[in-house]
Amino acid sequence: MAARTAKSISSRPRYGHFGTPPRGEGGIIAGEESPFKRGEGDAAVTAIPGIWKNAILALNIAGYVFAFFLIPRVILERRHPSATLAWMLGIALLPLIGIPLYFLIGVQRVRRHIRAKIAAVGPVASSLSNRLRPEELLTEVGERCGRVLLAAGTPPPTEGNRVTFLRGGDDAYDAVLSLIGSARDHLHAQFFILDVDPVGRRFIQALAARAREGIRVRLLLDAVGSWRALRRTVRPLREAGGEVAAFMPAFPLHRRWSAHLRNHRKLLIADGRKAFTGGMNIGKKYMGPRTSKEQWRDIAAVIDGPALADLQSLFLDDWAFATEETNPAGDLFPPPVRFEGGSSPPCALQIAASGPDKETRPIYEGVFAAFTSARRRLWIETPYFVPDDGIGSALRNAALRGVDVRLIVPGTSDLRIVSLAGRSYFDEMMASGVRIHLYRPTNLHSKVLVVDDDVGVIGSPNVDMRSFFLNFELGVFLYGRPQIEALADGFLKDLEGSEPVDPVRFARRARSLQLLEDTCRIFSPLF
Repeated sequence: MAARTAKSISSRPRYGHFGTPPRGEGGIIAGEESPFKRGEGDAAVTAIPGIWKNAILALNIAGYVFAFFLIPRVILERRHPSATLAWMLGIALLPLIGIPLYFLIGVQRVRRHIRAKIAAVGPVASSLSNRLRPEELLTEVGERCGRVLLAAGTPPPTEGNRVTFLRGGDDAYDAVLSLIGSARDHLHAQFFILDVDPVGRRFIQALAARAREGIRVRLLLDAVGSWRALRRTVRPLREAGGEVAAFMPAFPLHRRWSAHLRNHRKLLIADGRKAFTGGMNIGKKYMGPRTSKEQWRDIAAVIDGPALADLQSLFLDDWAFATEETNPAGDLFPPPVRFEGGSSPPCALQIAASGPDKETRPIYEGVFAAFTSARRRLWIETPYFVPDDGIGSALRNAALRGVDVRLIVPGTSDLRIVSLAGRSYFDEMMASGVRIHLYRPTNLHSKVLVVDDDVGVIGSPNVDMRSFFLNFELGVFLYGRPQIEALADGFLKDLEGSEPVDPVRFARRARSLQLLEDTCRIFSPLF
């Protein structure tokens, strides 16, 4: 009986866990035929994972070798120590991610292999009589600022310029079209953003009309800021005979490319005699035939006088970099016209250009010199406020010295992440005595600095690290008291539409919001 029982048990199929049939080699149920016949195809199937493993291993080895040579370059760039350490760790520990990311957003310098051959000896020599030495400026703060700018590589100040400020979008729109219509030889324009909207199209139509009349038209647009316009909007200008170029495309296939080093300058020049510049791009948000609630608060200026030679040289330098055209045709440097008086008092000013192609940072150095020299007032309007340690310390120190330091920023910004990063500085600023105001009527895009009665600054740079260290920027440092007072009056008018930030109430904001602000602050150099 026992033998029969043992025999019957042994004849039953044995099951594994949970009642599943036992599996043989390769996971095939016992007694079943494998759906895959083993043969020559198996070698190819099993070889594919091995190929990928070897490829990944080779890439990792190459990455570590490349990182070995790249890390010294990062060290020699002399960034902030924390930024240098972060890039070193990222490149060393994750080379397949860190190395591409570094070349995408980490490179801070570009080398200009070509410079505009401006035959500048003639224009510069002929305008020496309109130049000022820094010690000839009328105030101590102006002298110090001019001296620093000159040492940082900007041209000397010029005197006898006429400056007209434009604060309304309708005034700016009319000024741009009037300037285009006044040209008799050439028009040079460069902007960060050309919007695809009625204002942008009208701008292109006006340039195209002049090109058809035989005026030489050269338009330089940032490849990222104006990427949509560069596809189709500028086509009528090209068809009319105008020249259009993109500044530093974002794709690595191009010879000169960058994903994050952008040309933020705004400039329109007619015949080398008169220029429009400031913080306004071309689009209905910035300017237009009528002012609407959606139009941003911004400022620009029309400049004519000896300073035009410096603005023209700056455009030609950027044009040569983008197109490799070093000797464009036209009467580029007409004899300078110096203004002595009239309804608009003449102004001494200095044209400062900064960018990752320069060894020094003239705009940053000039602003820092002005901030540390302030004795009575230091008023700032900026859409994006993300200062580095130096500028932040200068502002706090000025407030602690009793200087009237006021800051106007947008109540609602178009770039939320930058606004959050900026607000992470509010506590420490207000604790030192800096008064901060939020502009409410619309988005604020004005870029204005007023230092005592001695220095005023307008142009394209914001008070943030991107403008000071990464972008190509254009700033106009003004040393004429009437022009500085005009900027101060505009500041006070904007102050009327602003809401002061209460330090006590602001400090009570949610901890989660503070965490978000500080997180954005960490990544602010990338914005």
